[in-house]
Amino acid sequence: MSPATKAALTFVVFCTLSIILPVNKSILDVASVLGATSIFYSILLGFYISAAMSNLSRLKTLTATETGALIAIHRIIALSVPNKKDQVEKAIDKYLIKRFDYEINEYTEPTTDEYFAIFDVLKGAETESGGQGAALNYVAEAMYYVAQARREITIVGARILTTASWMILSILSLIIVFSLFIMRDGSFESAIVTTLLATSAVMALFILQDVDGNRLGEEEFSIGTYQDVFSAIGRLHYYPELYMEAGRFKPTVRKYRTGDSANIKTIIDKKVQLPEPEIETF
Repeated sequence: MSPATKAALTFVVFCTLSIILPVNKSILDVASVLGATSIFYSILLGFYISAAMSNLSRLKTLTATETGALIAIHRIIALSVPNKKDQVEKAIDKYLIKRFDYEINEYTEPTTDEYFAIFDVLKGAETESGGQGAALNYVAEAMYYVAQARREITIVGARILTTASWMILSILSLIIVFSLFIMRDGSFESAIVTTLLATSAVMALFILQDVDGNRLGEEEFSIGTYQDVFSAIGRLHYYPELYMEAGRFKPTVRKYRTGDSANIKTIIDKKVQLPEPEIETF
């Protein structure tokens, strides 16, 4: 479900409740409870969002490092060892497709064999000049940095919030929403303010959920950036069927591949009126 859909549904629910629920006066000092709860909620929420955003920012950097290195590896091999170019392209393609069988923070260990298979292709490779041999040294260096990035992706991609953390935040948000509805005076203005504040309190949790789950902006760093590698190695874009069915991503090209690593199929979507990606060849 998209953030916009979540916001719309939450707003409609709270708007309906603010209209149909009767206005009741409470002997409890609701204003004091609301104030104390809001402060505690905002501090705790801000801490978690800050920590999760820091990890997400680092995760974006690491995925850029990995995909950029893969493109560089392909280009170096195409120039220095052209007879290995096709094999490397197949190995990179297989690795990236297998990567999409898992979430961004879970794919590194299951794809270890496919990752090192990219470099196994170069075993016994012979170069024609010292310059080409030096170029291959950059490939070895890239292997080191990508392996390091892959390891760190697993760490920074892990969720920060535990079940207990979510429970505390949920309880606080419920107290805030409950207090807001008790403080209504029955006027239209009061209903609007209550709806907006209650919606904001709940939507903050949805935002935290997306950030902690590496879903905020995933179209670009978790999916889109890997499509650049497919284009660089002369392959059609690949969008995992699991992502498509969940509505997490919409293809940006008419012709693409989908499915999973065990069952890949090519799709031509005539509804997408966008130019085909540029395929780089050497």
